Amino acid sequence: MDASSATRTVSVTRMTSGDHACLGFDDDETRWELRAAYADIGLSRGEQVVFFTDRATTPAVAAEQLSAGGFPLGPALMDGRLVVVNDVPGYDPVTGFDPVERAATWVELTDKARHDGFSGIRAVGDMGWATEPGVDQDLLVEYETGLSPLFAEIGFTAICEYDRRKYGGELLDRVRGAHPKQVLRHLGALDITRTGTELRVAGDVDLATREEFDSALARALTGPDRPGLLDLSELCFMDVHAASTLVRLAGGLPRDHLLAVRSRPEQDRVIRLCGAVEVPQLVLGEG
Repeated sequence: MDASSATRTVSVTRMTSGDHACLGFDDDETRWELRAAYADIGLSRGEQVVFFTDRATTPAVAAEQLSAGGFPLGPALMDGRLVVVNDVPGYDPVTGFDPVERAATWVELTDKARHDGFSGIRAVGDMGWATEPGVDQDLLVEYETGLSPLFAEIGFTAICEYDRRKYGGELLDRVRGAHPKQVLRHLGALDITRTGTELRVAGDVDLATREEFDSALARALTGPDRPGLLDLSELCFMDVHAASTLVRLAGGLPRDHLLAVRSRPEQDRVIRLCGAVEVPQLVLGEG
């Protein structure tokens, strides 16, 4: 699998229309924090947000959990901008699930949301039902793989939630590979991934993750197999310290080793302000 097709790790706050991501979680409190941030962004963009949950999660429970995380979204639950659904579309405990019926449901929901005046729709889906004996796991992975082009086409944004306490590691790996993106497991986290000659950084680089970023970047740039591309485009926040560390380490590279940096304009400005123009090994403007 090349760098372009590998599953990318993103913060829940960086998901955009048509994204299809998975979340492997083992802590319910953290999952609700991610749900709250994800819903809040969707509502701010005029999207309808739908939570497909287990039967114990009523709208009242959802309102309580969201408020506890600092997101008082009760009004959105009252007026239909945020919807809690306990039913599992296209699933029968006896016969398993119907991928065609489920896919048709997502198209119908998207069309209805736009008809009702929303700019789009985003959903989270508790995938606990897929651990039931009647569910074909091979069919599940095939279904998840096929959703990505459909969601990108219709603008349906989705997070599929897989409880690590219920799923085996092998199935989780297969499920992760069926999604173009996977969500960072908590807000403010940092993920650094090496794929071929590309080093990807996602999440937040701040005081809490500074040491992790510094050490990972130092190992990558001082080792014999140095990356040629540093992808910062999935960063939510990058402080001045991180930009200065990047410039300093790049300045120590051999003169014939160029490090291209892919970033958003705000990150590019910070890196330049930290002296990037004086480091010929750095190639900026790859965003």
